[in-house]
Formats: sequence, C-alpha cells, structure tokens
Amino acid sequence: MEGTVLKRIRGYTKALSVTLWLVIFAFIGTTFLVWGFRSTSGTGGGVVNPIGAVEGEQIPYAEYQQAYQRQYQQYQEKLGDKFDEKILEQLNLKGQVVEGLIGRHLLLHEANRLGLVISPDELVAEITAIPAFSDATGFKRDKYLRTLQSARLTPERFEESLREDLLLRKVEEWVKGGVHLIPDETWEAFRFNRASVKAEYVMFSDLKTQQAAVQNVAGLAKSNKPWEEIVRASGLKPVTSDFFSWDRSLPHIPDQERFKEAALVMERGAVSPIIQGEKASYLLRVIDRKDPDAAEFEREKAQFSRGLLQRKREQVFADWIRQVRARAKVKIETANL
Repeated sequence: MEGTVLKRIRGYTKALSVTLWLVIFAFIGTTFLVWGFRSTSGTGGGVVNPIGAVEGEQIPYAEYQQAYQRQYQQYQEKLGDKFDEKILEQLNLKGQVVEGLIGRHLLLHEANRLGLVISPDELVAEITAIPAFSDATGFKRDKYLRTLQSARLTPERFEESLREDLLLRKVEEWVKGGVHLIPDETWEAFRFNRASVKAEYVMFSDLKTQQAAVQNVAGLAKSNKPWEEIVRASGLKPVTSDFFSWDRSLPHIPDQERFKEAALVMERGAVSPIIQGEKASYLLRVIDRKDPDAAEFEREKAQFSRGLLQRKREQVFADWIRQVRARAKVKIETANL
C-alpha cells in the first residue's frame, strides 16, 4: 500500500518533467508568434538540409531557424544587459529548439494516428475569438485580412498553422480527459500533504565504506526485525527529528525529498526499507504522527481535489509524451544545425 501511495504522491508533488516542458516549448517557443500563432513567411523551401525527421517526415531547416531566432530573442528580452552568448551554450539552446520541434511533430503525428481532426467550425470559432481580428462589434474579415497581410501571411498559411496548434491542444485534452481520481485518492494525497511526523533514523553518509552495513540493515528491515536490533547492527547512533511536514525543512538531511516522501506515508511505529538518496542512504522509524482532521479535509476537499486532478493529468500527459518519444523513429542531423 505504502509503495503505491508513495509512487502516486511522488508523481503529483514534483514539478513538470523536462520532457513535458520541452513539448510545451514546442507549442509556444518554436514559432514566430502572431497573436499566438506561427508565422511561416519566407521562402518556404527548407526541405534542403533538413535538421531531422520524425516518423519519416522531415523537419526543414527554415522551421528550425525560425524557432531558434524566436527563442534567442526571448532570452535577449528576459536577460537584458545580462544576456551573453555563453549562456545560450550552457542552456544548450540548439538542443532545446530541436527537441521542441521533435515534440511538436511527434504530437501532430499522434493526432493523425488517433484520428483527431479540427473541423471547419472549430477553426472558424478560434479565429473569430482572436481580439486582433475584431472591433467593438465583433469579428471583421477585412481586419483579419489586413492583419495577416501586415504580417506577410496568407490566410491559408495562417489557418494551417492554427489548425496544427488546435490539434496539439486536442491531443493534450484527449490524453488528460481519460484521467480521473480513484476512491480515497484525494484523502491519501491530503493526508500526505498536511501530516507531520516525528522520526528516528540512521544515516549512512559514506556509501562506499558502509555498503556492507547497508545491505545487512536492509535485510533485517525486510525481515521485520525489531528496530533496536536493526540500529545495533548498523553500528550508528540513531537521530531523532523534530516534527516535520512536506513544507518544513530538515536541515540535517541531505536528501530531504526522498526522506520525507518515505516518512509521510508511514504509520506510527512503522520501519522503512532502505531509502536511497543521492548523497546518503537512510533507515527510519516513525515515532509519532499527526494527521489532519476530518473537518479540515471536508472544508478543503473540493478545491484540493481539483488541484490534485490537474497535477495528476499533467503527470500522466508527461508520461505519455515520454512513451511516445521513446518509441518514435526520430533522426537528428546535427551537421545541419
């Protein structure tokens, strides 16, 4: 039970994965924006020297160049006088742009595979809702055409780009729409988020020299040996923490997130398995636990559930994108960048 809850909570409480941000970047960062949509003005050649291919579809260099210039300008605007070309190298801007384009093309490919389409009515509704094409009385076709002309865009090119953007949105909605909360999931997450625990623990900070001790202690814990016996076998003096919660820092624990993730799903008196952190390994026993009361949960249940569902959907979408990326046939022509 604890393993399932821990896995679920870990997914919801962390920030969006790098992969998801790369695809979000593909939605907005890989395009010249004209009131939110891509400008593909230019020669339009681009198939010479493609920078890569996704499922056999080439990514033109012109598309990469536009995306790179757009992101370059955004960094210039954000950093101002602090802007430096070396920063772009450290951020691997070229790699960001390429991965963003790959993400965009992959999701469009998935949309086609799933049979998702944008109807003429959906496209018209989106266009007529853009304030730049309207006045006080509503949408004006002549203003629409003039605005596109000033941006050196034809209606056909603009609408095709908009159709792609709407498809990307529809793919995301399709994935997220199938994600729901299961019974008791809201309470489990609320309890994890609001609980405070007090723990006794041993920390193995030198993993190379203490590897044998770690393995011995792990075996004892797995065999449900008494805590006192486990501590004696560790050869370490146990440390008792103050009460802590997810939001309260543990200054003496190098791997706080892992430690708290394990402790906050445990019941009073429970002993953890070995907790593997990046800087140390830990074994802990929960001495005391304070949970939120039922009245507090009922007061906040509706709002908390909405936030939890949103985070769950974002996590599932991120995982889905990772799976799509892992199985896709992607080729990157680094020599053409």
